[in-house]
Amino acid sequence: MERQKVKPKEVPKEVKEKADKELEDLRKELARLKVLRSQQAKERQEAIQEAGTEEITEEETSEEIEARLDKIEDFLTSKLGEIDQTAYKQNAIQIEKELQEIELEIIREKGVVVREISTYELLLNDYPWLEEKRYVFMFSLPNKKTNLKDYESWKSEWSKVLFDYARYAILHILYLRKLESDKPFSNFEDRNSALKILAEELVNKEQAEWLSKSKEKLRVYWKSLDNWAEDIYDWAMEISPLEPILIFEIRESNKAFNTLPNNDIIKIFKILEKDKRGQIIKLDDGQLSFKIKIE
Repeated sequence: MERQKVKPKEVPKEVKEKADKELEDLRKELARLKVLRSQQAKERQEAIQEAGTEEITEEETSEEIEARLDKIEDFLTSKLGEIDQTAYKQNAIQIEKELQEIELEIIREKGVVVREISTYELLLNDYPWLEEKRYVFMFSLPNKKTNLKDYESWKSEWSKVLFDYARYAILHILYLRKLESDKPFSNFEDRNSALKILAEELVNKEQAEWLSKSKEKLRVYWKSLDNWAEDIYDWAMEISPLEPILIFEIRESNKAFNTLPNNDIIKIFKILEKDKRGQIIKLDDGQLSFKIKIE
């Protein structure tokens, strides 16, 4: 009598969905990197288009990654429904390992892209005159007494550059002495005087404040504390709505607010408490935390 074939166990739906989601997340990340690289190619100035070989290598790397993803996708879509659970488990370890390797390669590519697009290059997109020879006069400080109009125009334009420099670099505190060696400010004829004038202009516009009597340390508010409060509240609701949020947890997050000064974080806690979104809690060691109010 012929033995009856055992019907293979179908792969559980949740196993399929998990693999599909991992693949989709990686594809989205790869697509984002391609868009970023495409924008980068269009926006870069001649001065930053020298690394032609590097860019070709990166493009080839992306194509290799995409080919490997396609191969995995072919397996998941065309074969997964036809094989049994035992066969899937045998392949699952290899698939997961391959996905992890691809993810690491994408992360490495992301690092390359981030390093290549410097703060100065981002500024060039908004202020192309920074490298135009006919605007070389902008690096000289106009005489306030004899050319008041030029002085005011110069101060207004350059204060925007300084503000956006902090925003693009995601810096909340600027040290003027350090800026003297950073582009584009390193090109000033009188760097010390020029930077102090521009910093003072931001203070007058209420976009910044001095943090030191010597006027060497400037806090730039390229995003208001109210907006930061919204960001921190949303993040806290997402990661731990039932537990108090500690300052060190904010520091360890990969969000733009992780470098906010401690005083600002405490101010944000007070803003949220005033808005009745939670309560400030003093810990045994004297540190402050914030407990979200759950409706």
